[in-house]
Amino acid sequence: MRKETMKGISMLELLFVVAISGILMGIAGFTVQGFRSRYDAESQVRQLHVDMTNARVQALEKNKVHYVIMTTNGYQIIEDTNESGGSAPDNGDIPLWSAPKQFKFHSLWNGTVIMDERGIVSKSTGPILANGGLVIRFDTAGTDPEYDCISTGPTRIRPGKWSGTKCVTR
Repeated sequence: MRKETMKGISMLELLFVVAISGILMGIAGFTVQGFRSRYDAESQVRQLHVDMTNARVQALEKNKVHYVIMTTNGYQIIEDTNESGGSAPDNGDIPLWSAPKQFKFHSLWNGTVIMDERGIVSKSTGPILANGGLVIRFDTAGTDPEYDCISTGPTRIRPGKWSGTKCVTR
């Protein structure tokens, strides 16, 4: 008698391959979701950093006060076009965007940062001190991004990582 050799894969082998593939895809999905959350948090901090730096540069170039209005859910930058000054914008001032930029991760600081030709001169709760400054933090619990806060002083705006007691800039 002649032995026949069978070529191909059995149903059981196919079932194992499909099951293992499903498990690996599930693990990869959770990993990608974690990377996406970290990326979103870091992007938010970087975007605010860039916008605040641009507002500071515009204040220097135009010699006009710029206000950064921060809320829990977003921010808006407003130029003091009528040069009325003060600690908050008025009806004659123009926002840089038609609508405030929204945060995906809520801000833990609300208020107004005021910038003029000298740099960041004050915040709504008082002047910026040369040795202190202002820290803007975000609620990024569970994401562990590389950047989750912004440290400001009279002349610097730097992104950083919250250490539990301060914003460690890089």
